[in-house]
Amino acid sequence: MATDFEIGRVVAVDTAQVTIELNRDLKGMSRITYEGPQEVGRINSYVIIPVGARRLVAMVTRIVLVEEAEMKADRTMVALPAARRLMKATLIGTIDGSVFRQGVSLFPVLDSPVHLAGRSDLDAIFGPVEQAGDKNPDSDKPGCCIPIGESVVMQGRPIRIDPDAFFGKHAAILGSTGSGKSCTIASLIQAIHEQQAVKRTTFVILDTNGEYRTAFQKQKEDGTWEEAATRRTLFIPSDPSITADRLVIPYWFMNAEDFVRLFQASKGVQRPVLLEALRISRNEADAVSQLALLREELIHEFNRIWSLSGKDERTSRDVRDLAEGLKRRIDQDDLTEAWTEAMGTYKITKEDVDNALSKIIENATKFIDDNKFPKVLPADARKAIQDAMDPIYQKLTGAHIGEGGGSSGRSADAPFHFDKLKFRSLYLEQVLRREESGGARARDYCGTMLLRIDRLLADRRFDFLFGPVGEALPKPSHALATFLRDILGIGPAAEANIKLTSEADLPKGVLPFYDRQRNKESAFDVVILDLSLLATEVLENVTALIGRLILEFLQRLGEHGGEGARGSFPVVLVLEEAQNYIQQPRSSEDESISRTVFERIAREGRKYGLSLVVASQRPSELSKTVLSQCNSFIVHRLQNPEDLRYFKEIVPGIYGPMLEQIPALAPQTALVLGECVPAPALVRIREARPVPRSRDPKFYRYWVADQAPSIDVEAICILWEGTKDADNKEEAK
Repeated sequence: MATDFEIGRVVAVDTAQVTIELNRDLKGMSRITYEGPQEVGRINSYVIIPVGARRLVAMVTRIVLVEEAEMKADRTMVALPAARRLMKATLIGTIDGSVFRQGVSLFPVLDSPVHLAGRSDLDAIFGPVEQAGDKNPDSDKPGCCIPIGESVVMQGRPIRIDPDAFFGKHAAILGSTGSGKSCTIASLIQAIHEQQAVKRTTFVILDTNGEYRTAFQKQKEDGTWEEAATRRTLFIPSDPSITADRLVIPYWFMNAEDFVRLFQASKGVQRPVLLEALRISRNEADAVSQLALLREELIHEFNRIWSLSGKDERTSRDVRDLAEGLKRRIDQDDLTEAWTEAMGTYKITKEDVDNALSKIIENATKFIDDNKFPKVLPADARKAIQDAMDPIYQKLTGAHIGEGGGSSGRSADAPFHFDKLKFRSLYLEQVLRREESGGARARDYCGTMLLRIDRLLADRRFDFLFGPVGEALPKPSHALATFLRDILGIGPAAEANIKLTSEADLPKGVLPFYDRQRNKESAFDVVILDLSLLATEVLENVTALIGRLILEFLQRLGEHGGEGARGSFPVVLVLEEAQNYIQQPRSSEDESISRTVFERIAREGRKYGLSLVVASQRPSELSKTVLSQCNSFIVHRLQNPEDLRYFKEIVPGIYGPMLEQIPALAPQTALVLGECVPAPALVRIREARPVPRSRDPKFYRYWVADQAPSIDVEAICILWEGTKDADNKEEAK
């Protein structure tokens, strides 16, 4: 039967491609086989090259007609030109028996026969058209069981992906605007939920365009929403007018680096000031009294003096200035009550501290000459300074100075509640005064940072992060755990495990994620975080915060959850329009908190069960680190030369000839390649039902409509302006 399928011979071989000359007796570009008529030489079709007991699989990428004229031996005449039909094909894998594996370890020789791929060959590559295991694949090795569409070349043959390979090693869905990326993502998730064996999933979609809700929920006539399918979906809007369900991420969930990037604190003075204020704020529950603040300041300043005095540099003047500044502060501040408590708690008096500081100033001043030039403190002076501080330091910390004692409590990174108003008016000011007492112009250097902090805290657009302007957010119990349960779709915790804060202490609507858990709403398979109305300047910070919290939670689950806990709770994080917050740096100074976080997830997330699905219309603007970590690609039409060149640099060179067709792909058609499919395939992606809200606008329909749609401009602008009183709408009219 092999002769029924034979179409030509190999006439050239290299490490990635073969050149095939079609048989001259092949009439037209089709072959009649016992399986029926088959086209020959169709781009993206497959051919088989037998090599011993194995069969090499190649994908057709080019076919040409070459005319050759033959000169007779006596050179008296030339025969009419004869056409040679040549076909190029990329080697993609090997069939051994009935098992297909990607890659080749042996190559054909010249004149090897080339066959059309028969039904049994295609079954070996892509699996049977009707798979017996579709309803209940092996949970440990599911294989290619999730249908994403049909082959464009092989009519009626479904193309399936391996979910463990697709999600386990990150994936990218690329394509120009309008090419079908959103529908592909929705269709893929819907296909997973249609599998009878699937009982639960955890998809978290960062929806920057507000498209995905309609793909998983449908709106009823009364304006409310219900599930569009059997799978439960949680939609969290960023619209500030939807107070009951809106996205709220409490500011204290941010770590030190998040605050540094949000407040744009520069290196030098601003960053240390901010971090110290944050550290004190995180411990404000333990530092509500004057005594606690006094203790904190003494420990901090003694550590600074000790650090400077031990340097082999000319630091004598710096040591003196620090000691004089601390002495002035404790003299000026009204700390009578604190000193009384210090005597009772630590057996320390103000006179003890004054005497110690006077000795430090005396020893440091000896090594500043008449011209005000500082000198290096010798060993005996350092010893005298240590002896002056150590008795007080030991009473405050239980350790000798220089032995690792000092400030205890939480670090600036701990996601622990603190009062934003006290942070700005009390702790930040305290740190600034401390710095200025040593002669530094800290307030001048921190001016731009302070202005930005004040602006962000006073801007109602950032209520979702900092809470109402001028009001302190209450401290609820288990806030971080409740938030993570919410965005990860995990059901409410058992009452035996935690006790949530009551509505009396935390009114409804302040933290909507808390309300959902108090209402005992069940687990969700898909969580859509609508970020479309977030201010652009905080988009990077918010996406980075969400990604980091999920990653660090899964890391801690793996470390502290017991044997087998690592990777036991897989999460898929879908990054829509990822180029907006994971950009390739344009210079060495181009810093981005979200790029840092998602590059870390791309490198480490797989180990903990966190997968990225990166969707972008501009791959050339995406971080190379993130894109290069993706092992599976669904590529729709890309027409920008920069995007095409960038993508070709990312994927293996063997795919090069296949990528030439990407600019000409039709909508809903994509080239699927990588570890998720047995072989690269041109696929007509299955339709999403229902579809995301990403349809192209119908301009002509609007132009020819008999009646223009009614647009309530005033209502939209009132919401935009942030007017809370609904009665203002009538006044606006």
